[in-house]
Amino acid sequence: MNSSRLVLIISMVVMAYASLWYYPKWKMTRTEATLSWDVSGYYLYLPALFIYHDIKELKFKSRIDSIYYPSSSPYQSFVHSSGNQVMKYTCGLAVLYSPFFLMAHLLAKPLGYIPDGYSQIYQLFISIGSLVWAFIGLFFLRRLLLIYFKDVTVAFSLAILILGTNYLDYASITGAMSHNYLFSLYSILLFSIDRYYNSLRKVWFLLACLLIGLMVLIRPTEIISVFLLFLWNIDTTSALKQRVNYFIHHTSLSLVGILAFFIFPLVQIYYWKFVSGEWLVYSYQEQGFSWLEGHHILQGLFSYRAGWLVYTPIMILVLIGMIKLGFSRITGRWLFIGFILLSLYLTFAWDEWTYGGSLGQRALIQHYPIMIFPICFLLGDIVKIRPLLYVFVLFASFCIYYNLWLTHQAHKGGIYEAGMMNKAYFWNTLFKNENLQENKKLLDTNEPVYEFNDDAGRMIIDTIFHVESTCANNSNSVSLYSHQMQKGKLKVELLAKASLKEWDVWQMAQLVIQYQKDNKSVKSTILRLHRFLNDNDEKWISLVTKSPAGEYDKLNISIWNPSNKNICIKELKLFIEN
Repeated sequence: MNSSRLVLIISMVVMAYASLWYYPKWKMTRTEATLSWDVSGYYLYLPALFIYHDIKELKFKSRIDSIYYPSSSPYQSFVHSSGNQVMKYTCGLAVLYSPFFLMAHLLAKPLGYIPDGYSQIYQLFISIGSLVWAFIGLFFLRRLLLIYFKDVTVAFSLAILILGTNYLDYASITGAMSHNYLFSLYSILLFSIDRYYNSLRKVWFLLACLLIGLMVLIRPTEIISVFLLFLWNIDTTSALKQRVNYFIHHTSLSLVGILAFFIFPLVQIYYWKFVSGEWLVYSYQEQGFSWLEGHHILQGLFSYRAGWLVYTPIMILVLIGMIKLGFSRITGRWLFIGFILLSLYLTFAWDEWTYGGSLGQRALIQHYPIMIFPICFLLGDIVKIRPLLYVFVLFASFCIYYNLWLTHQAHKGGIYEAGMMNKAYFWNTLFKNENLQENKKLLDTNEPVYEFNDDAGRMIIDTIFHVESTCANNSNSVSLYSHQMQKGKLKVELLAKASLKEWDVWQMAQLVIQYQKDNKSVKSTILRLHRFLNDNDEKWISLVTKSPAGEYDKLNISIWNPSNKNICIKELKLFIEN
């Protein structure tokens, strides 16, 4: 058995174990289930059409939400001006889910499951289907790579791609997301394009056009895949002219290809017309792109919050490989370089550049089949030079361990906090396995851990409040302290009481510590109190911060609570260490 096949088999076993046994989302409930958050939106077409026969009003959805609680809000659809409910997401993934959904629906009642589209058998079959699609994509990707690279190079590349990047998570545990399916479709697309230009068999061209249409139906920005079809192995202007002339002289093929492309997008257009009366609907509403000003390329690559190279450092090989490609004479190099740059630009032009709660940058995963080419090109030389090979193996081993640690912490460990990571929390928890509640304070403060010497510190105030005067909810703010304060370390201790636990991080009550100069903030530190309070809980909570280096004339301490779940402060103590 050759090396790349062995790597692929081992990787598939790891993926199957992660999906079906290690963290089986199909067994989970509420927002941890397979059919939760965005996936429940992609999937919504299927129960609406085949079970409830209600694609316009979605009257069944409120009952399903109350039983299965797939998300904290019903954002998967919105009320259109027509009065009907319009799905936020296009129906491409529903098309790919449909065989597995139908199998689950046929088996649900005979096997004793509720045939409502959301019971455990539906969760299981969608998870299995996602795994099947991942295996199909990897099969075609390996076949394509072996055409251009040696087996050992392909083996190394597949190992670091599958085990050393967030692809592992999004192809197994959270495999029902769009990125896994698009990754596989891109793999099949690239194989089809390559087969077409090597054999000129029309079936491969038509398959490529059909696949592009399906990818656009899943994610409209994947229209950029058209460049792959028409610019494959094009490097010179003369070659480009020949390619253009080829399709001009094969008009019938081009027209049939266009028709094949539109087969899937027309399904969505018909849906919009049927539900809203309009041919085109921008279903993302207030979300959009910042093409120039406000672009997030640096944050997307390097930030602690969700930086691609911070949480998937092995992909630095893509950038190095692109540089090496640029100085080579490899046919097709400019297509790979241009496509990857376009992918980065589009991904980080989206205003919600963290893409919700995700492990690293999930929105780039579908383009990994293209990104693996510069990696293979780079590794082809590395494996020939023994000292470089040793360095690469050490680096790759570190990245694989780091990725496995991150994947565990994103699901079972609990240390990784999607969309909320920062520098202080990252470095204080890196490679640790104990999920200490005390560390969660760093998610809000993003400050170093300040040690407070109780023997050297002195108390400034110890105030007991009338509870009615220091309770906050529904975006109320309550002042606890507003006076001058000396420079130094400040230790705040407060006795807080909560009525009910607030689980939505963005709705949690905040302790706000603000140093001001002429009523303008010089430094502000917050702490989300509901992180530490459960239902009917009363607890002392402390925070140590440090005064700013610049001048200030007042210290304000207050509670702000956007939630409707009441929180009260019963006592406040302040200590200073100069």
